[in-house]
Amino acid sequence: MNHKWYETKGPENDVILGARVCMIRNMTDLPFPARMSHPDMERSRTRVEEALRRLSPAISDDFFCADLEQCEESTAVSFVERQLCTPDFIANPTGRSLFYTADESISIMVNGSDHLRLQLVEPGCQLDTALNAADNLDTMLDRSLRFAFHKDIGYLTQSLTDLGTGMVPTLQIHLPALQQGGAVERLSSDAAQLGFSLRGIFDGAVEPAGAVYELTNRITLGISEKNAVENLKSIGAQFAERERRARTELLGTIEAQDAVSRSLALLESARMLEFSEFLKLYANVRMGLCSGFITGLSPEQLDGLLYAVQPATMALRAGKPLTPQQRQTRRAQLVSSVLAPMHQP
Repeated sequence: MNHKWYETKGPENDVILGARVCMIRNMTDLPFPARMSHPDMERSRTRVEEALRRLSPAISDDFFCADLEQCEESTAVSFVERQLCTPDFIANPTGRSLFYTADESISIMVNGSDHLRLQLVEPGCQLDTALNAADNLDTMLDRSLRFAFHKDIGYLTQSLTDLGTGMVPTLQIHLPALQQGGAVERLSSDAAQLGFSLRGIFDGAVEPAGAVYELTNRITLGISEKNAVENLKSIGAQFAERERRARTELLGTIEAQDAVSRSLALLESARMLEFSEFLKLYANVRMGLCSGFITGLSPEQLDGLLYAVQPATMALRAGKPLTPQQRQTRRAQLVSSVLAPMHQP
């Protein structure tokens, strides 16, 4: 059985859940997707498929391909839930395809806003590893696809904000203590002034349920890929250190300890569970787990639930549509079975 990237232990994953690098690319001899005919879109998809086949068997054999025009709605939404593609990508499925690996660490969106949006994710704080792997795959695909590049501007993209490196690095971080302390809005404002965005991963809110955020370096022009990653690593390290200090202070209070214990008890015993409720309880339990207040499970086992219990993904794995009541019941059963080994000291 293949483990997903989010089920794998990574460095500093007490705060930093994952590191993602996106490469935005366009082919030289095709118009941007907004101006492409359907035959152009099919030509683009076929080229990507053939380019992947030319890679070494160890790489090419691991890719699945989904034609969004042929996908059931639950399948397409599940791709978004598992962060294999963006919501905008599935909103208009015409001519669009998604290539992805079994462990979900690599995905390639074809014919979205640009010809290709290549995405590579590593668990924990492994931005350098993600960048190197993305660079290697980008170089191998460029041999066949011939990406549009201008010596003065850099990679040519549909959006002016992506010009230059065409590379967008992101850290997925968990900030429950800073969120509870009311510090996230100020951090978001400070980060924005430096060219970084901080947004909730599930709803884009300043204080999302689950306290899981994406910290992204949005500067692509006039900076090297390496410098963009180094800058993000520096900001990410500051956020992580502040979160760790905030957790230590917060969990020194009986109120926070009680909240963590109650959250764990609810997750273990619930017969029905809404996803929004799961997220709130997840935030407390993961904080307690990573701080050593509760034991018996690894953070990555808990993180696996974060993806497995989302609505469309649950329906996809059930192989049939689920009513809200069925989803809540199945979610509670799955969470309870995973948390069974946990215990408090």
